Amino acid sequence: MTWAQHQAKPSLTWPALFNEQRATLTAVAEMLLPSRVAPGQVLEQALTSLEGSPLRDTFGQICAIRAVVKAAIAYKLKNANCASEAEAPVAPKHQFPRIPHIGMLPWPERAVYFLREVLRYSRRDTALLLGMSDANIDQVHKFAERRIRYFSNASSQLPDVSGSSQKLDRIAAWR
Repeated sequence: MTWAQHQAKPSLTWPALFNEQRATLTAVAEMLLPSRVAPGQVLEQALTSLEGSPLRDTFGQICAIRAVVKAAIAYKLKNANCASEAEAPVAPKHQFPRIPHIGMLPWPERAVYFLREVLRYSRRDTALLLGMSDANIDQVHKFAERRIRYFSNASSQLPDVSGSSQKLDRIAAWR
């Protein structure tokens, strides 16, 4: 492509890309943020961090996701000592079909598992982003896999409760 053709091609801007990819970027932010934090602030911070950098059509979405990941992790680490962090894990609004129980994981396990399994970041890249060692990443990843396997097994062993209202009525009648 010549310079004239490149100049004539309408260029997508970072704000336009963020608007176009808002659902995906919001899902990424929600996965890496504490449950009661709205992702809007993190998306704005990520957008601000990308201003001034060139937008390449090929890598635009990847760069935007990376900026959101970095902003969400920075937000989490900056606010790690808040009282609201002690709350129990809550399933995020967006679920991922391959890993339906990821929202049940504690934050470190959820972050490591999400970065490694969903976004396919390397162990080293995940360690650098989270400020952990490679060995810690491996250990936390194993814990997350075990916990997800446990949640999957536990939910598959739950009895079928469809039509159980009649059974409950009969049990209540015996008392």
